[in-house]
Amino acid sequence: MTEQRAHAWGAAMIAAGGLLGVTAALWAGRPGSLWRPLVIGLTGYAATGVLVLRWGLDVYGPRGALGAVALAAFTPCVLAALAAPPLVSPAGGTTLLGGFAQLAAAYALMRCLLDPAFQWALVAGVAIATVPVGAFLHGSPVAPLAGLAVFSLLLVVARTLTAERLEARARVAQASAVSVGLAWAVAGAIVLVVAAASHLPSAGEYSDATRPAAPAGLGADIIAVADAASTDVAPSAPARAAGLSSLPLAALLLAFARPWRRQRRYTDIGWLAALCCFGVPLWVAWGEPGGVFMSPVAALLAGACWDKSRPKWARRAAALVVGVQVAVAVLLWPHYPGGVRPDAWLPMPGIAALSRGETP
Repeated sequence: MTEQRAHAWGAAMIAAGGLLGVTAALWAGRPGSLWRPLVIGLTGYAATGVLVLRWGLDVYGPRGALGAVALAAFTPCVLAALAAPPLVSPAGGTTLLGGFAQLAAAYALMRCLLDPAFQWALVAGVAIATVPVGAFLHGSPVAPLAGLAVFSLLLVVARTLTAERLEARARVAQASAVSVGLAWAVAGAIVLVVAAASHLPSAGEYSDATRPAAPAGLGADIIAVADAASTDVAPSAPARAAGLSSLPLAALLLAFARPWRRQRRYTDIGWLAALCCFGVPLWVAWGEPGGVFMSPVAALLAGACWDKSRPKWARRAAALVVGVQVAVAVLLWPHYPGGVRPDAWLPMPGIAALSRGETP
């Protein structure tokens, strides 16, 4: 299979998964005046799929890349974040965007450490600065940023330990540390510039019960949606506990059964570090949204199951697992984990008026 055909098949898979999520969202009765979360979520979903395809092609070739894309595109918890309206999952769209930002930061950092270049450090810095967008409705953005910080340090260690024989480890460690520091400096500069030019409230003020009343109009209704979702609709702390339905089970199963090759040791260590630093901790803390962050990295790890060196029966078994996941994603439509239901909008303040086109 050529890379051109792999691109075509990968685009088809991403489009098919996006169609499932978008139609499920429309089935839930999303009002036209609040279409932006759907567009944001679809953008993050598609961008993540494209990056998984590109990275998988670099590491595995066409077959492994397509297997990873299929796992990432049809993960039920990812489709749930895309399908759930803001009332049920107010940060669904931004979670997908934040997941893409984390994956892009990991990709840029790993590439930058392999071939130190300012453009990769710049891309990584922009992605790091975007990561908190996916966190502000779930809690403090400190959690994903702390995970990325630990991941960055582990990546420097991994790059140093996996240096080739002709590379001086001291120089590799120095170049890696400088690249990571430059990326975080770019992210810090972006945050400072945005903070200086913005009049938006701080992250702590979003959850401040004493904040002043929002202006009338659509902004008030959006805030009412977030407030209602955090009080009347959002489950209590025990109910938010992470369950198996919020995990990318097929990708994790294949990642556990994958072969490990010495020539991929740096990439494999980097992906494992990403999974452990910001996939698993966010799943434990947030439940289903954490599964969204975990899914693309687990899918990339699982792509090794289609190595040519593996026996044919093992590759067919991996394809069967992917087929089962696709079938589950189709059969679950439109009731993906996350509580999508056709009457979700009407009981909440301000939403019924918006859905009828009335002015509050």
